[in-house]
Amino acid sequence: MSAVPVPPAHLALFPASVRNILVIANRLQDTRRIAGRLARMHRDEAVRIYLLAVVTAPTGHAMAFLRGIDVRRILREDGLVLLGPLRTELDAAGVPYQHEVEVGRWEETIASFARARGCRSIVIGDGETRRLAAHWLLRHDAWRVRTKLVRAGFACETI
Repeated sequence: MSAVPVPPAHLALFPASVRNILVIANRLQDTRRIAGRLARMHRDEAVRIYLLAVVTAPTGHAMAFLRGIDVRRILREDGLVLLGPLRTELDAAGVPYQHEVEVGRWEETIASFARARGCRSIVIGDGETRRLAAHWLLRHDAWRVRTKLVRAGFACETI
């Protein structure tokens, strides 16, 4: 397995001494635990943290029923809501970060975002949830995404 290449144009913006970390927001995360771990990383090493919420657009058939609605705006707002708890914890811990909401398929969107920003480490939280069915469904999705990203050459961490 080879390392994820960083485009030469990005080397000045993303020096090797800084570790770029991408944190994928999802509903399974224990945001307090992730924020604590990121705070320790920020304190102990040079890191740049990106938070990403990936939202999937409705299918073409569903879009036929959504005419006249600003779907992009609604999807962005949903993504910001998803990022909210993690942002709150990081703000409270004084950890700087950048955040984005992207619309697309999970694996491709995450891989593209990580490559564009030189992120070699991707954090996908898959903590416990009280609802058993939601836990198993969402945990399976996190596992599936993590497996595909590892095959693409990214280092995926679970916090």
